[in-house]
Amino acid sequence: MAGSRRLFMASGLALALPSRAAQIDPKPAPLKPFEAFDFDGRKVAVPAAGKPSVVNFWASWCEPCRVEMPLLLQLAELYGDKLALQLVNFKEHPTTVQRHVRTSGWNQPVLLDPRGEGAGAWAVKVFPTTVGFDAQGRVRWRVRGEYDWNSTEAGKLVEGLWR
Repeated sequence: MAGSRRLFMASGLALALPSRAAQIDPKPAPLKPFEAFDFDGRKVAVPAAGKPSVVNFWASWCEPCRVEMPLLLQLAELYGDKLALQLVNFKEHPTTVQRHVRTSGWNQPVLLDPRGEGAGAWAVKVFPTTVGFDAQGRVRWRVRGEYDWNSTEAGKLVEGLWR
């Protein structure tokens, strides 16, 4: 039994299990930009250039993602054009993503990472994962797991993107 537990933990699968307790890394390693696609197949740079960006990796099958997303959308409304919110879907068919976005009533653009290359390059193993960048494209923090984007702590994280 103990041996199988070690194998399970060593496989990294434990990281993929949903968790209500978000892990915040206030000093993550630098990340290289990548390209995702919009619904029209156009390439979009991630993170967005020229202004603070919040990049969220999500999937429609991810319950913590569904809980967290309305708060992220409110965050985007609060900051308006001063903040780029990039919602990057992980490896789902565009039709599935479009249907989910439409039925959920989201008002933000969604990007597709059809092969998971962006998520892989950034070592995303927990959904949702959200990464904050300043206007110069430097990663400032990383949040793994569902997070309360309506909290005072979240406000401090986001406001820190302008410092």
